[in-house]
Amino acid sequence: MKRLLADFAELFDLDYRIRGIRVGELIEQVVVDLDEHPQPDWGTPGPATEMASESGRFVKFYYIPHLFPGMELKLRLAHKLQFHLLPRNVPPGAPLSVAAVLESYCHLSGDLFGWEMLPDGKFLIWIVDLAGHGVQAGLASAMLKVIIDNLSERGRVSSLVAEVNAALNRCARSESLFATGFFLVIDEDGTAYYTSAGHPAVLVRGRNGDLSELRSNSGPIGIFPDQRFVAEQVRLSPGETLLFYTDGLLEAFDSDGEQFGIERVRRVLGEARDLPEDITGALYGAVGSHQDMAKLDDDITFLAARLL
Repeated sequence: MKRLLADFAELFDLDYRIRGIRVGELIEQVVVDLDEHPQPDWGTPGPATEMASESGRFVKFYYIPHLFPGMELKLRLAHKLQFHLLPRNVPPGAPLSVAAVLESYCHLSGDLFGWEMLPDGKFLIWIVDLAGHGVQAGLASAMLKVIIDNLSERGRVSSLVAEVNAALNRCARSESLFATGFFLVIDEDGTAYYTSAGHPAVLVRGRNGDLSELRSNSGPIGIFPDQRFVAEQVRLSPGETLLFYTDGLLEAFDSDGEQFGIERVRRVLGEARDLPEDITGALYGAVGSHQDMAKLDDDITFLAARLL
């Protein structure tokens, strides 16, 4: 994995500091941790699709890389890196259960999601989609994860996204590197604040089955270093479900060139059973019937989070 460090140096200023620490040091620690953790052998030539799954406390997810014999080594390593960065458990005290699917386009578009309990009892959950394909997008998603994990601002969601934006913009060597993202912080009483940075609307299914949307309220991340981001308040109740996704889900094409689209997503969410894994399973089945999953044009990523 250390051979990827040179690629990080080409894409980012590794001397940029977050809380006084060089981002190069933070990335090196991620690589060291990765080398010490056993994983599926992403480097083994074989079937075009292999799957790794994780199941822990209140979480189920599937990471499905598209591998093929002769794939460039850096792409296989990027798959390994992305799998390592995905969360493994929902921590004790979290207000929700989660199920997620990340089926990766063979050249990686940089989708990633994460969550964490904050020191004040709040819970942060987010999803991002880096622009572009290839190793660059995969490494950029890793850098964004490092930035998010190491910023001082955690609880005020608009300030957090503003810090992520400034850090990505100032350490990236390319002006074309940017991301969309949705970040939500929820209190113990169900009061939540979200910032959606140019990202597709998150769908909310109420306990009565009604659907609503949390729409984008700010620009994408990484374009302007001093951009301001807006936080909006929403009240969430036990039994309600949030569906996060990236645009690869909406833009999945069938053989006639028709996109899967938001109306199909809404229909599946409205008809699925309550558990997050039931929702993601139904959605994966629907998009798999619509598009040949062996011929993706982009990552397809989505996660369902149900309030406990």
